[in-house]
Amino acid sequence: MSGLVGWIDFSRNLALQRPVITTMTGSLAHRGPDGERVWTSPRAAFGHRALVVEPGDGRQPVVTEADGHDVVLCLTGAPGGLTALRERLRGAGRPVSPDAPAAELLSQAYLRWGSDFVPWLSGAFALAVWDGRTEELVLARDQLGGQTLFFTETPTGVVFGSERKALLAHPEVQPAVHTAGLREVICHAVPTGPLFSGFSQVEAGEVAVFGRSGWTRRQYWKLQTRPHEDDLQTTVARIRAMLEESARAATPSGPDLAAVTLSGGVDSSSVTALIAAELRRRDLGRLHAYTIDYAYDGFRSDAMRTSKDAPYARMVAEHVDARHHVVQLEAADILDPVVRLSMLRAKDCPTRIYDMDAWQQIFLQRVAADGHKVVFTGLGADNAFLGATWCNDRGLVESGTFPWIALAQRHGARNGFGTGLVNQDLLARLDLPTYYADTYASAVADVEHLPEEDDWARKMRTVAYLVLTQFRGDSSIFSATGLQVRSPVNTHELLQYTYNIPAEMHRHGGIEKGLLREAVADLLPQEVVRRPRSATPISHDPGYPARLQEEFKAMLADTEAPARPLTDLAAATELVGQPDRLAKDRLARASVELILQLNLWLDHYRVQLVL
Repeated sequence: MSGLVGWIDFSRNLALQRPVITTMTGSLAHRGPDGERVWTSPRAAFGHRALVVEPGDGRQPVVTEADGHDVVLCLTGAPGGLTALRERLRGAGRPVSPDAPAAELLSQAYLRWGSDFVPWLSGAFALAVWDGRTEELVLARDQLGGQTLFFTETPTGVVFGSERKALLAHPEVQPAVHTAGLREVICHAVPTGPLFSGFSQVEAGEVAVFGRSGWTRRQYWKLQTRPHEDDLQTTVARIRAMLEESARAATPSGPDLAAVTLSGGVDSSSVTALIAAELRRRDLGRLHAYTIDYAYDGFRSDAMRTSKDAPYARMVAEHVDARHHVVQLEAADILDPVVRLSMLRAKDCPTRIYDMDAWQQIFLQRVAADGHKVVFTGLGADNAFLGATWCNDRGLVESGTFPWIALAQRHGARNGFGTGLVNQDLLARLDLPTYYADTYASAVADVEHLPEEDDWARKMRTVAYLVLTQFRGDSSIFSATGLQVRSPVNTHELLQYTYNIPAEMHRHGGIEKGLLREAVADLLPQEVVRRPRSATPISHDPGYPARLQEEFKAMLADTEAPARPLTDLAAATELVGQPDRLAKDRLARASVELILQLNLWLDHYRVQLVL
């Protein structure tokens, strides 16, 4: 995925601080396995770890002299809109070589227009610019927040980076966490934010400028509420055209660089068909498609999973002539201490659903080990086309809170998924019900409605807004394995269009994601087109809860375990003595996993809780 770090200081001479910026850069080695570069000057220092997908991607930071001063740019991700940007530069009298890499192109655009060019980009990206002419730092992030960018001020400047761990590698930054940060770690109501005390982040669709007088921040993009005036046929045609254009723009130029994660659901199957067709068009060979399966074959349908993935995935791979790889996982492998730590370091904090995320990380490690650098997914389709459970369950839509929180509460998790073993004193201090209410009220206050919308249409627009802005996909697991994730479905242009489509049209054909199904119906087997949504698979191997019980029992026996003061020890002791409950109750396992993750996080990151 590549990674960037930086340090601005108006007091020290950073030309003498290369060891510090090198340490910060090294903390992101997993994001950029293809090389490292650092640049220092008296006031600014930049570092970059490269994942080379296109020629020249590793030539960063880009340093250009302008008016006797250095202008330096670092870029992560894969911005789109570069062809049009080249044409703009040519028209402005600044022609750029056709083979100039993205970072050099953006550097020239900055020299011509300052940060005004950022809204012209698409795709997932984050960038940092040090402008030596004005002694200002410019940070920017893509419209959907696909690339993260954190920062924290020091007494004499600011440090920033693609991940929190890069900031923590600076000697002036301490891993302190106050109540608000711990609340985010435990409840996961909204995407996990900066967490650590004093940390901030560049928001999705934002440009932030830092200079001697402080920060200037501006939002350059947000969802717009507009009437949807296209009929069904036109709507389907526009969706198909946008998907095809997005697939063309996202496909890398070299053979065997790309793979796709294929579940056999309509989201990933659509992407598989689109990318396979684009590779054939360019004569770049067959697409590699990877599917998760488990060595223990004990699939059980439930409220979230309707059918097993592998047969549908195999059907799609054969249909589009992809090279199909089924990766069989052992369920208990996610309890390996190395896997636990790598999962934690991927996110710099506990994850909401450990088992699913950890299995996904092991799966992606296999994809990376086969030599691929770009992974295509159907990430974002559930949000764009209102496919998730909470968009199709009237009770959740009308719950008056985040529908994913309402779903957890429906199944008995009053304070949210995984919070069942947090002790009562800490829960009282965190006051999660009030936090949920306040955060929800703040989020929905930004929703704009059309005058003609009735009560149900307003509720569905609110849910659509929440899933698009507060339930975004997370690329950290991909980054941790040295992969760049791309999703032709998850573009701000497509999401802006689908956001305004009425809910009843989204359910064209009487099924969730009906518009997406109609748009790709000619590309896929009909069994796949009509397959109901089925969530990410999990294993029911009895060995996993048994091993989990042993690990949790050992933690509870350790009187020095840092998570003990946060744990309801009576409830935990009762649960650890009920192996049958752990085997059958997913909420119980999630609660155990959260405490184990908290224990490792507090220990490994040396977190200083300030509650």
